[in-house]
Amino acid sequence: MPVVTNTSPVVVLERIRRLQLLKELYGTVLMSPSVKAECIDRGREVGASDMLEIERGIKQGWIQLASLGREEMREARGLEDGARIGRGEAEALVLAKSRNALVVLDDKEARAIAKSWELKCMGTLMVLYEGFVKNLTSHDELVEDLAKLTRIMWVSTDVITDIIRRAREVRK
Repeated sequence: MPVVTNTSPVVVLERIRRLQLLKELYGTVLMSPSVKAECIDRGREVGASDMLEIERGIKQGWIQLASLGREEMREARGLEDGARIGRGEAEALVLAKSRNALVVLDDKEARAIAKSWELKCMGTLMVLYEGFVKNLTSHDELVEDLAKLTRIMWVSTDVITDIIRRAREVRK
């Protein structure tokens, strides 16, 4: 099943060197034009090295650019204007809805919209957890990745603790 993502999960996963988990877990990552612009074009402008691996994923074909049709663009603009979400989140939501795909989002408002649309949705932390559950990473690697993640983005310690607890239960 392909996965749709907005900018932050892709960039954050690359910064902790786990971008490949998306490929290993879902095969194909669909990326909207504005997410590509944020990740690669703006990343290149500011000298962000993480954009190189994202660009490599596009060249290898497992990250695919997905254009939005006219109606999809209209819906995404409406979301961007009416909800407190960015263009990348809006486009990711619309793509996930139209392609019946899982969407990876970290923005609380965007995830609430996904839930209201009954989309399959998860955040970056759950991608890491899913990688652990599918034996793509060890328990120690999961804990290390979660620690790295907390240096990049704010995550509640309760959420981190819950994921580590759940991971221990999986291995019992």
